Amino acid sequence: MNLSGVRQREGQMKLCSTLEKTLERLLQTRSLSEIKVMDVCRLSGIPRSTFYSYFCDIYSVPQWIWDDMMEHSLYKIGDGLTWDEGHRIMFENILQHKILFSKIYWENDNNSILEYGYRGGYSAVKRNVAVRKHHHWTEAELLELDYTIRALASLTTKWGRDGMIVPVETVVHIFNTHVPPFLKELCDT
Repeated sequence: MNLSGVRQREGQMKLCSTLEKTLERLLQTRSLSEIKVMDVCRLSGIPRSTFYSYFCDIYSVPQWIWDDMMEHSLYKIGDGLTWDEGHRIMFENILQHKILFSKIYWENDNNSILEYGYRGGYSAVKRNVAVRKHHHWTEAELLELDYTIRALASLTTKWGRDGMIVPVETVVHIFNTHVPPFLKELCDT
């Protein structure tokens, strides 16, 4: 990344931090779907033009935070991280944003973090195993991958909705015991 790219990334990180704190405040009284970009901009002091330079809508803020956290955890499973390592780091990262994500996990539409996380996790594991192991997925394996990632996304959502009180190691253990053996082997070796 060149110097211009580094500066842009630093600017987005600072902006994202401010937006996250603002969203945390607004989420105390309403859902994400009820929050408008104008509300966030007004409360944070960030011009709408600046907001739209980085984000397309209100949902893209938590999605950007999610992707930033998952870049070195969930999205690396099968590509440098084992199944357990990737999920452990993922849960630790989510805990660092507990105030935001414990509220966001209540959203239930296509923009929800449940749906977004499911799509990202499925794509990352599928791609990483195919590229790293030169594995050609069968339809049956893709079906199991799909159902496994969907179930684990739902478990993550439940953990978030329950206030993230279950210890990370316990949740990682649950994830470890709810994955088809072939999939764990593909990700871990």
